Order: sequence, then C-alpha cells, then structure tokens
Amino acid sequence: MARAADILVETLLKHGVDRVFCVPGESYLAVIDAMFDAPEIDVVTTRHEGGASFMAVADAKMTGKPGIIMCSRGPGATNAAIGVHVAQQDAVPMVMFVGQVAREDLGRSAFQEVNYSQTFGDMAKWVVEITDADKVAENVRRAFTIAQSGIPGPVIVSLPEDMLLDETDAPALGPTAVTQPQPSAGDIAEICDMLTRAKRPVIIAGGQVGGEEGRNALRAVSEAWNVPVATSWRHQDIFDTSHPNFACHLAFNMPPVFKDTLNEADLIIAIGTRLGDVVTQGYKIPEAPRPKQKLVHIYNDAEPLGKVFDTDLSVVADATKTLQAIAQINAPEAPEGRDDWISKTHALGADKMVWDTVEAEDGVPFGNVVAHLRDVVDDDAVTAIDAGNFSTFVHRLFDYKTTHTQLAAVAGAMGMGMPAAVAGALRAPDRQVICFVGDGGYQMTGNEISVAVERNLPIRVIVSNNGSLGTIRLYQEKTYPDRTLATDMTNPDFVKIAEAYGAKGFKIESNDDIAPVIKEAFAVDGPSLIEVNASLEYLAAYINMSQIRDSVKK
Repeated sequence: MARAADILVETLLKHGVDRVFCVPGESYLAVIDAMFDAPEIDVVTTRHEGGASFMAVADAKMTGKPGIIMCSRGPGATNAAIGVHVAQQDAVPMVMFVGQVAREDLGRSAFQEVNYSQTFGDMAKWVVEITDADKVAENVRRAFTIAQSGIPGPVIVSLPEDMLLDETDAPALGPTAVTQPQPSAGDIAEICDMLTRAKRPVIIAGGQVGGEEGRNALRAVSEAWNVPVATSWRHQDIFDTSHPNFACHLAFNMPPVFKDTLNEADLIIAIGTRLGDVVTQGYKIPEAPRPKQKLVHIYNDAEPLGKVFDTDLSVVADATKTLQAIAQINAPEAPEGRDDWISKTHALGADKMVWDTVEAEDGVPFGNVVAHLRDVVDDDAVTAIDAGNFSTFVHRLFDYKTTHTQLAAVAGAMGMGMPAAVAGALRAPDRQVICFVGDGGYQMTGNEISVAVERNLPIRVIVSNNGSLGTIRLYQEKTYPDRTLATDMTNPDFVKIAEAYGAKGFKIESNDDIAPVIKEAFAVDGPSLIEVNASLEYLAAYINMSQIRDSVKK
C-alpha cells in the first residue's frame, strides 16, 4: 500500500517526467512531499503560477512532451490559466495538476474552492477530478494520452487534498503509446499529382512540422519539388530564412505585398497548421471560404479541416510522415517560370531583412539592436520572445535557422518571454538563450529572473523600453488618432531591478552603445539584462509613428 500522492509521482516517473514547474501550496502538499523521494524530478519553484504555466508551455515546445505544472487550488489555478490558454492556442501538450478542497467540502463553496470543469472546460482538452485513490494512476495516464493525441493541448487534473493521503494498492502505470495518423498512398499520389500540375505552388508550414525530422523533411520536399515555403506565425525556426526557397513569415500586420504575392499561387499546401486568422492574414491567404487556388490542407486532426476553407484535398495525417512520404517520390522537372516564382516569393522575406542603422530623436530604434545581434548569435541559440510590437523587429530581422529554437506564444500572451527563457535555459544549458521582451511584458513576469539567478542560468534579457504599450498604441493611433489613453507607462529602472535580483544590468542609450554593451552582457557568467532606451517613433518593424499619423490624415 502507498499514498495516492506517491503513486502519482511514480506514474510521472514512468512517463519520463524529469521537471515540474510550481508554486507550492497546502492543497497538494502531499505531492510535494512525495517528490522529495524522487530526485529524478527537478522541481522548479517559480514566483507566480502564471510564470510556472508559461514555463511548462516553453518546456513542451523544447521537448515535444507534455509540460508539467503544479499549483494550489483557487487563486493558484486561476493565476495559471494564462498558460492553459496559451497551450490550447499554441497546440502544445500540458498537464496541470491542481490542488482541490477535501472531498467532503466539494460543492459547499469552501475556502478557495473552484469548479475546474466549468473554469477550464473551454480551454482544456479534458478536466478530471480524482476522488478515488485507486484511480490516480489510470487517470494520470489518460491525461498524458489526451494531452498528446490529435491536436495537442492542456489537460487539468484536480486533486482533492484528502484523497492524496489515502492509501492504495493500485500500481503506478506507464504511458500508453500515442500514434499519429499516417497518410495513405492514395493521398500522397494525389498531392504529388497536384504539385506536378502546379505552376506556382507554395507551402504554408506550421508548428506541427516540429523536431529535426520534420524540418529536414520540409526542406527535402521544398528542394526536390522546387516549392517556396512560408512559415506560420511564430514558427520561423522550421525553415532557414536564408534558404532561397524561403518565402516569408506570416505574422500580424504584414505589408499587403505578402498577401498579394502569395495569392498568385495556383496551389497552396498547408501542412501542420490550423490556418488561423494570423497565418492567413485575416483569412485572405487563402481567401475564405473559397480560395482562388487549389488548396490542400494536411493536419493530424480532422477538427480544422474544412472548417473555414473549402479544400480540394483534406488529409488527416502527421505532418512529418506526410512530408517524408512526398520526399520519397521522384519529382518531375519544374515547369518553366518556377525559378522566377521562387525568386519573387523569396524577395518577400529577403527584402525585409535589409536594415540600415537609423537615428531617432527619441531613443534607439529597436531594429538597430536586433540587426546587430545577427552577427553575434550562435547558430543553435534559443530565442524567447514576448508579445508586443518590439517583437516585429525580431521576426523581421533575426536570421532564423532550423538549428535555432523559437519560444513564443502563438496566442500573443504578454509575459511569456522571461519564463520561456528560464525553461529554455534549464532544458538546454549549453545553448545561448536570448529573451526579447518589452517594458510591459517584463513588468508582468520579469520576477522570474530570480529563478535564473538562483540557477545561474546565462540568459540574456533584452528589454525594449519605449514607455508605451506599443501594440495597443499602434492600433490607438490608427483607429482613434489624437486620443491616446492608458497606453503610456512610467517605467522603473530595469537595470537596477535586475541588479536587485542579483543579475548583471546594462543599458543601451545610443547607437554607439549597442556593440560594446552586447559584447559585455553576453560574456557574463550568469544572467544579464540589457535595457534599451527604445524609440517610440520606431515602434514597429514595418511602420513608424509618423507614417501612421500621415496615413490617418489622408
């Protein structure tokens, strides 16, 4: 006989769990006690449940396995909700274990009681409350299976505190094999036939094309069939941006030429992406509901197929296996004009990579900093990117390779940057980890730098401080000109805050500071933070404040 808490931890070990992120709480104290006897599990104590949930998402992106968060009931669980939402939006597997009131108090509105099925039902793939100690192992195993099956996502496991102390003779259980749907020979033949007949095909590749195998297969198909590749929002690391077949990254507010050019395609193969509104530029690439060109949509779950777009071919299959199968088919000689098509699409991204150092009266254009980093960043660096207009410079100018890893919330949640950097550095201690974050996002979860300090993680945090919530300010300037409200911020001295936590702090106040400050900050043994006195005039990579105001006047 063993406590339910001990069986839970043994089951985690059988599932290969080696790290959990948590804020400790009395409602699951027995689980914490059980982990004392499981040194194989690294227990990372975060400073806020939101930070813990972001770290779990980032860890899942690094490993491809479920990220694990543990938190206490009520306030702890609701604090963690942001990461649950991100896991759902980003299609990332996560299992959240959350304490609950004692079974006899369920339904009585007891202290910090929350009905997790109601609270998380719209975000999670499954919510289970385990009231029987004999069912712990089987429910935890099912949680892992569901989190990884079909469209990956979050699962919530509620643990009444008294149940965790019950003894059981039900053993810990190992994982169930999770298999992905395979493409049929007929589907592969039809896709190849459509590629053969197309004059201007394009591949839109999404996050399901993950891992080294998927990236290699994508490149093999692109090269063998001479097809340009556009990467979906915040998945730039799946295809080299310098590759001649790279077309562009489909992000928010891209110049109209991106949409116009890609819609010249006569065949779009969307693979490993749900084709959401950001990737399709507001459901314009392709056009909804009936695309202007042939559309093949390949995803490992039927849910998004045909949901928004009429498709000529829908395939429920794993992206990597599908790409590998296509790569094995001998491709015919590309039709006349294909080289011109590839060059035209490649120019979309390549032209935007050009960035000359610019001067601004109100600070340092953030693009100047990112452009300099291209010469000093390792080929296998991990980039953790928060939400905000500052990030458009990273997405535009960072020279991503398939050996890089991009950790960023597709959901667009502010606060992801610092926690993701911590998770990335813990998982890849020998790789360079760079965190790009705005002044608003850093003030949401920047306290997680304390984890980097206690673990001596060599994270390089670059804070764009323009004194504004830049993304909302941009929309405000476009939609409600001369009526700025709630987007200006009075910020602290981020360097002093970093130093108070025990990190090294640096400041970039002019273009002349960029090279020497980055060199010094990147050489620190442990975490370092660079505060950039960023220009508000240059608040985004594709448009500046003056251009916005001029366009509104017209």
